[in-house]
Amino acid sequence: MMMRFFVRAVALLLLTASLLQAQDSLNFELIGSSNPRSAAGYNDCWGYVAPDGHEYALLGVNNGTSILDLADPANIQEVAFIPTSTSTWKDLKTYRHYAYVVIDAVGNGLQIIDLSDLPNSASLITTFTGNGFASSHNITIDTTAGMLYAQSNSTIRIIDLSDPLVPVEVGSIPLSGTHDVFAQNGRLYISEGFSSTFGIYDVSDPANPQLLTRITTPSFGYSHCAWANHDDTILITSEELPVAMTVKVWDMSDINNVFLRGEYIASATGRPHNVHIEGHFAFISHYWDGIRVVDFSDPDNPVEVAGYDTYPAPGANFEGCWGAYPHFPSRKVLASDRSTGLYVFQFEEITTGVGGEIPLPETFSLDQNYPNPFNPSTRISFNLTRSERVSLAVFNIVGQKIRSLASGEMSAGRHEVSWDGRDGAGQTVESGMYFYQLQTASGRQMTRKMLFIQ
Repeated sequence: MMMRFFVRAVALLLLTASLLQAQDSLNFELIGSSNPRSAAGYNDCWGYVAPDGHEYALLGVNNGTSILDLADPANIQEVAFIPTSTSTWKDLKTYRHYAYVVIDAVGNGLQIIDLSDLPNSASLITTFTGNGFASSHNITIDTTAGMLYAQSNSTIRIIDLSDPLVPVEVGSIPLSGTHDVFAQNGRLYISEGFSSTFGIYDVSDPANPQLLTRITTPSFGYSHCAWANHDDTILITSEELPVAMTVKVWDMSDINNVFLRGEYIASATGRPHNVHIEGHFAFISHYWDGIRVVDFSDPDNPVEVAGYDTYPAPGANFEGCWGAYPHFPSRKVLASDRSTGLYVFQFEEITTGVGGEIPLPETFSLDQNYPNPFNPSTRISFNLTRSERVSLAVFNIVGQKIRSLASGEMSAGRHEVSWDGRDGAGQTVESGMYFYQLQTASGRQMTRKMLFIQ
């Protein structure tokens, strides 16, 4: 049976004459796949960008971690494999040039894998078991703060990675029955399982975390996953049980008054798993419905714009797409399927259209880069109210131009570029403050600053 590839919403929008005036096509193209250890089965996935810009996929296998070189997506190569105890549930994240791996089985601890010698090799350096750390279902790392948060059956562990090879537990949140955690900007989002709640905590003081608010899902499903946009104004949540639970979009503009804005459902029998946000798109691993891409630029009306069915057989239970990773500077997107392995897509953002469901920007703007501070790369977004010639460049603190990031005619809409911390000659710049400036042919100009660290 052939896999189904679709770009649903875009196909429908292109039938609308009013959109043809300003609508560009969305590119979500399968550019590679790999099934290196089919006999073992798979779970989650994550990405790693080396200091030289080289991109790798970390694929959770039920008995280990497969590290895959994405230099040639049409010919993906496994360059390392790190064994673990056997478990269906594994989570993996990266910080600096290390990968941190946990499984939901007692005795594995927190594995720390050195990625600095890729593509030649990767090696398990140590396994952290401090304070009785024996297993975890899910971890998250606030890479700006250097803090790791680990879910366990009875507590959320807060772990300092100031020395990436010597983790130190510095705090905890006593909670039982939790499932998933996500952290950024001094906040921790906890998916609280059968409680049908999502807790939001201030963890700016890791030794003294404070509950900011707790939201209850109106459908009373199993609170599985939560992910916030870059400025913590939107939260998107999923509920794994029962079937046909909607993915929900919450407004967090006022943390004391979080409210539901919109909902999305893939199919009448669908089961959403994990959600990741990049820009104003949610990338949802949706078990037998594959990977789905949802545009939430209008939070009241989230719209599916792309997807790919990684599991061609009829769906039941928990088969299909387990994980997604949309955070590469190159805009590659990863998806992991429990049976069929890794998929690599190339994603290009849709340009907004006249009279369509996604309005054109009303103001010219240049966003703060994210993450900031950063290493090895950061993303810069900006809005254009009309098509015109633009220039986006990076300057050092004495005003010398370091790198051109964009130059030429660009359409109206929202755009995003990345900077890998290299100058125009391809050399990594020194740590420090840099400025990025957006200029247009009509004379509009905006400048912001960012911090590169090594």
